[in-house]
Amino acid sequence: EAARERRELRSAARVAARFGVATIDRATLDQWMAERDDRSLYLFDVRNPEEYEAGHLPGSVWAPGGQLVQATDRYAATRNARIVLIDDTGVRATMTASWLIQLGWSEAVVLEGGLSVGGLETGARKPLVLGLDDAVAEAIEPQALNALLAEGGATVFDFALSPAYRAGHIQDARFAARARLKSMLDQTAGRLVFTCENGVVAPPPRGQLVVPEARLAAAEATGLTDAPVAYLAGGAAAWSAAGLPLVDGEAGMGDNPDDVVLKPYDRSGGVREAMNEYLSWEINLVSQIEADGTTRFRLFPA
Repeated sequence: EAARERRELRSAARVAARFGVATIDRATLDQWMAERDDRSLYLFDVRNPEEYEAGHLPGSVWAPGGQLVQATDRYAATRNARIVLIDDTGVRATMTASWLIQLGWSEAVVLEGGLSVGGLETGARKPLVLGLDDAVAEAIEPQALNALLAEGGATVFDFALSPAYRAGHIQDARFAARARLKSMLDQTAGRLVFTCENGVVAPPPRGQLVVPEARLAAAEATGLTDAPVAYLAGGAAAWSAAGLPLVDGEAGMGDNPDDVVLKPYDRSGGVREAMNEYLSWEINLVSQIEADGTTRFRLFPA
């Protein structure tokens, strides 16, 4: 084990030297954190999720290194932001930083000493949802909603992402997009109950940030309609935990499901055509990048 760790450290040192991976100390990190109002800063812990939950630097977000490189925009939405990568030995953080540097990220660095700086916190990430504290709306528990639906006393609108809606939703619920909330309300009447994947009464699944769209939408809707509006406390996760059934499929998906770009194999039809279209795009990607002229990939010849 010790020999393997030494080999990994030597390999990381060679990678750092080749790709110019820089390190910063805790004092520099503290300075950058004080400057967050002027420049975006991301702290990514690239260890396994179990390691992250056992102890991580406050303010850091768990992000698997491979996915951070392949889908950087899902984790770091601000271009040219500072990225600080953290792990226990520096090996995984260095390898991730080297790829981000090759992708043209201007400032991706490794925290020197990693977790040895101390002051760690444990548990899953508790996401900050802007506006949630001001989103005042009535909540309804799963069993109460189930009884209400049995009497035909409510219409359920599901604000989950469309793939999640297809995978499982309350019977007779309607798919809804919050961006079209006003037009949706203009076409409905009676008691309305909004739901989504998770009401953030519990930590979201590892690596996922689940926004309580139902609660936010319910708070907005109270000012747009005279109909009584409530949101399902805990969302579909709480509904399932209460032993109540979800159904899959596209029934009730009247609103245009244009909230996400589906992967070819996630589509309900035309999968072969979509796969061929993707492969053609990928094969021609190099020439498209050259023609575009705005990319900033950095080349490091061997």
